Amino acid sequence: MKRSVLLLAIMMVSAVGFSQSTLKGPKAKNATPTERVAHASALKFYSVPTEVKGPEAKNQKVWTKSEISTKTVYIREEKDLPKGPKAKNKKVWED
Repeated sequence: MKRSVLLLAIMMVSAVGFSQSTLKGPKAKNATPTERVAHASALKFYSVPTEVKGPEAKNQKVWTKSEISTKTVYIREEKDLPKGPKAKNKKVWED
């Protein structure tokens, strides 16, 4: 019993302590630029895009492509969806 209460207290104290390190709510809205920079996380990005897009993709020659890309086909199931009061009173668990 003592261990569980002690563990619970440690978890509550750590949750309160670590939640104060990030800006939230009105404090984040009214923060100065220096406070935002201090709490900002670094952006992660790739310098080389995985796919060519835009005019470069349009002007790219077919024979210069390194690999053949396959299109993914999505098939959706046709459902008879009720309308009006039937849709409102529908029991989802009976499907």
